Amino acid sequence: MSDFSDNIRLVLPFKAEYVSIARLTASGVANRVGFDIETIEDIKVAVAEVCNKLVNEGYRSEGNYIITFNILPGKVVISFNSSDEAVKLVFNNEEDELGISIINAFMDDVKLYPGTGCILTMTKAIDEGAFADGK
Repeated sequence: MSDFSDNIRLVLPFKAEYVSIARLTASGVANRVGFDIETIEDIKVAVAEVCNKLVNEGYRSEGNYIITFNILPGKVVISFNSSDEAVKLVFNNEEDELGISIINAFMDDVKLYPGTGCILTMTKAIDEGAFADGK
């Protein structure tokens, strides 16, 4: 595995028809990191779960959200950000527990940031060593 660090950003409107672009980008990024097909599918499901929730909350807004894929050696950190007030408290109530459970099942680490511009970050490592080292 080579030592690399790249950053890819998508800016998407709160429209369901663009969730497939997020899934496709997640697939390409995960492939670049070196994940197997099953893990790539898991990452795509987690990304789509967040995107669908953001679209559901922000569909009345003309704003957008940003997905950042930070590619690091042996892992990817995916962040979701928006300055739109409509989505600042996404995943912040009991109704959202199923969505968070799905995301947690597919990703190694999930952090929520309610009420801030950063909505959520999630990390997936190829092996536990890459995640535990914090690299």
